[in-house]
Amino acid sequence: MARPANTANVMTNQRCNQACSYCNQRSATDDLRAIAFARVCAQIDAALAAGAIDIRLSGGEPTLRGDLERLVAHAKSAGAERISLETNGTLIDADRARALCTAGLTTARVNLVGSDERVDQVTRDPGGFQQTLLGLDALVAAGAGIEILCALTRSTQPLVGALPAFVAARLGTSLRAIEVAVPVDGPDPRELLSYAEAAIALQALDVACRAAAVSLRAMPGQAPPPCVFPPRSRMSHLYSFSPEAGKQAGFRQLPACERCLLNDRCSGISERYLARQAAPSLTPIVEDRLRRSLSLLGTVPEQIRRELVNRSLSGLPDGTPIYDEIIRINFHCNQACEFCFVSTHLPTAEDALVENAIRDGGARGSRIVLSGGEPTLHKRLVDFVRLAAEVSRHPVCLQTNAIRLDDPKLVAALVTAGLSQAFVSLHGATAEISDLITSAPNTFVRTVVGLDHLHEASVTIMLNFVICESNRHQIADTVRMIATRWPGATLNISFVAASTDLVPRTEELMPRYSAAMPQLSEAIDESVRLGLRIHGFESMCGIPLCLLPPSVGLETLMLTEIPADFDQGEFVRGRACADCGYQTRCYGIRRQYANLYGTDELRAISTAAT
Repeated sequence: MARPANTANVMTNQRCNQACSYCNQRSATDDLRAIAFARVCAQIDAALAAGAIDIRLSGGEPTLRGDLERLVAHAKSAGAERISLETNGTLIDADRARALCTAGLTTARVNLVGSDERVDQVTRDPGGFQQTLLGLDALVAAGAGIEILCALTRSTQPLVGALPAFVAARLGTSLRAIEVAVPVDGPDPRELLSYAEAAIALQALDVACRAAAVSLRAMPGQAPPPCVFPPRSRMSHLYSFSPEAGKQAGFRQLPACERCLLNDRCSGISERYLARQAAPSLTPIVEDRLRRSLSLLGTVPEQIRRELVNRSLSGLPDGTPIYDEIIRINFHCNQACEFCFVSTHLPTAEDALVENAIRDGGARGSRIVLSGGEPTLHKRLVDFVRLAAEVSRHPVCLQTNAIRLDDPKLVAALVTAGLSQAFVSLHGATAEISDLITSAPNTFVRTVVGLDHLHEASVTIMLNFVICESNRHQIADTVRMIATRWPGATLNISFVAASTDLVPRTEELMPRYSAAMPQLSEAIDESVRLGLRIHGFESMCGIPLCLLPPSVGLETLMLTEIPADFDQGEFVRGRACADCGYQTRCYGIRRQYANLYGTDELRAISTAAT
């Protein structure tokens, strides 16, 4: 996995004040000509001229330079959009941190492999752990975003499990992610893990990161490829492959790579790894869905901008059309639903992008819906809710699985900030079905508790049930659960859809509409009996109007005229649609559904409601 093409690494020096047991970059002296200020500036200029927008200053330990702030300022004035610093943080105090951020530093990428003084045994720097913490505190106070760089070795493996919770608690909203590397050579070969060992350790670290609501990424070019993990291990969110990034020198593709769908953008296995270890066992990527979930279209910033905001057309209770501005404040999630279309491997958008999207949505008169990934994993969610409440005249809505809302203090903070609506995913009436669909054991019970807290706080609750093959027999049970446990809540019905290439187009996931309608009809009857309102049929994620059970009553739906090309070509119509009186108010049928099942289920409705 190559470094993204829009990111350039610029070496500032070779010396370091630590001597990490796994590091082979450190040198006792610097080549003064190679690190001369003018020469490093020339490297920055050349990288920007070649198309880089993210300049990463690394070493050695860059803070050993007295002119580091000048290098940051040069990168800023030369046009870098983001400037990051790779450092151990031990030489950064409050004054230095302020000077770096004033010069233009946006992110500090700080090496840290544990949460206590045992780190000093790895860095061979007595007292270094505490100095790193002081440096982190100074950087946070100065306004820098923080990414933690974690090297996974035999000595650090026992330490890293506690790292996610530790840095999440200490760094708060400044923490962007943990990025992990697996060294393939170093001063002591005994420190180096095999890829099989690294895969097990990475899976354990991922579990710890999910529990701490911390995003985990594999460091480009310095981690084992995804094919070393067992099938269905769900680690694709660690990786982002782009054809534009090219392949790295010093890597080799093995025979198994020939049938891998990523072989046009993955460099393969490090030659240095192969020089000391037998070739690892590989499971080539042969599922097109997995290829898509591991791939980027263009650069990371470009894809973030494409997916940051989605506009959806809905209506107010009086029938007035309104646009929802669905803003993905992050992309990672603590569940892994198979029908999810979000690019969970993308890093979190910069705060300024999110804030601008919220302001723009408010200026357009849209309702602001804060979404993800799972937005409750974002450390600044409360701030974003507060901003949305300030700029929009409509209620602020949160799309969530409510797992982390089992914390009543978080719910109270969100309500105080201005949250008044929650759109909560609930895809079954039992833990067995819900946890199966979300691929997240023991989260159903936390979602239920989170919903209890929202209900107690008088937040308007809309439950979202995505009908798929595994849960269609539980629609009515879910209606009964909602009506009994959360009176006043409403139920939004969605239908599993291959709305992007990330969602499988299979009968095992996606039933025919006609197969699910009897269960939906039963649920509607139950909702009438229990006084629970069901809605969402008319949305893009709903069901073609002609296939709805008669008990729905089309005259009760908030149908609005759909602007031309609003669906961006995602929907198609069958032959029957040409004679339908609802064709300007119904999206039709998803293109990928039509590819799987055809359009013969559709029928014309002669008269549209006025």
